[in-house]
Amino acid sequence: MKIGLDLRCLPADGSPGGGIAHAARALCSRLVLDRSFEWVFYLPIGASFPLLDKEGLGVVSVIKLDNPSGSSLRRAMREKPCDLSFVPSGAVPLGIGVPAVPWIHDLIILDHPEWFPESWLRRQYTTRLVLRGIKRAPVVFAVSEYTKSAIVRHARIPVESIVVTGEGGDETLAGIANDQLPMTKKRALEFVKNKWHIDSPFVLALGTVEPRKNLGMLIRAWAKSQDDVGGRRQKEGGRIELVVAGPWGWKCEDVKREIASLPSDLKKLLYRIEKISDDGKRQLLLAASAVAVPSLDEGFGLVALEALQAGTQVISSNRGAVPEVVGTGAMSLDPLDESAWMTAIVKSSQIERPKIFNSVGLAAAVNALKGGPTVIQHSATVMSAAPIAESQGVRDAILKRYSWNLAASAVLDGLKRSV
Repeated sequence: MKIGLDLRCLPADGSPGGGIAHAARALCSRLVLDRSFEWVFYLPIGASFPLLDKEGLGVVSVIKLDNPSGSSLRRAMREKPCDLSFVPSGAVPLGIGVPAVPWIHDLIILDHPEWFPESWLRRQYTTRLVLRGIKRAPVVFAVSEYTKSAIVRHARIPVESIVVTGEGGDETLAGIANDQLPMTKKRALEFVKNKWHIDSPFVLALGTVEPRKNLGMLIRAWAKSQDDVGGRRQKEGGRIELVVAGPWGWKCEDVKREIASLPSDLKKLLYRIEKISDDGKRQLLLAASAVAVPSLDEGFGLVALEALQAGTQVISSNRGAVPEVVGTGAMSLDPLDESAWMTAIVKSSQIERPKIFNSVGLAAAVNALKGGPTVIQHSATVMSAAPIAESQGVRDAILKRYSWNLAASAVLDGLKRSV
């Protein structure tokens, strides 16, 4: 049986693309190792999928599309047909002539259209197309239980027709052995110091700047965290910096206003990195004192997962799928409670960070964030990364729960069930 992989979500300019493109590559590179099916790649000309050259693949053919439009895909499927189409983007195109199974990342636009840039007409077309594909699919894949519940609520399909896959995060970070983390983090600290001149502990916010990421609140909370209880500005050596890394998205004027309104002494402590490579992202995740995920909603929680894979403490929202992903491995807060975020940021800078990484562990860091006992680092002259996960700690638990191999296994089981 031939399974078509609709990879029109990959950028035709050869760039890595965003979260969905990354997830599509990672997942499909595992799927094609399975020899139960023949695999047909429908790939836009110019799109990058280097793993097609690796050994051990099943039966694979690649069909180049003139462009990423639905009409181009329909022409290709008439000339080189498949029996079933897997759609990693979640948007099943009209008229392809074969059953299609979508991979749904979120349906947030249905609940909060005000967070998105599309016009009313465009939004109606896109959302109806997605819901139509879900309702007609023999099986539907969802990245989380949270997204699964959203599918049931909006599409009103039987819960048993939905398979939760999870995601795998960053396999490079996940592949770092626990005993190698201390040195890897130390090298990451040197990397960020040399590349971006960040030489103090920092909180990292990673991803496209858009309304649901709630970064305006984070910036205000961070700014307040730089004052001590008497309202006086902390001394230079005792501060924690904020790094906001990722491109500007849409409706982000509030974030720009918050940055512009910062006092001059705080502006120099906020680093805005708009363009960042995959390796640069990993170095920031490894070097950060804490990773902040204050989202108002998430279909999965990829940044939180990647931070935990890096052995870095996470301060996260208690909304959307993020609590499902992090479990008890993060400090979960109301994303609208600015005071709670301020307190968590202060605590993240007070957990012991000695020159030699010791056995405090990521679990102990989480405990400290939640109000448990911690050791205050009085000397701010030495920059150091967050503590490392112990052998049976938070990091090990997250590595067991999420991987691209596990996600691919769930998809393969679903595909076999649908044929």
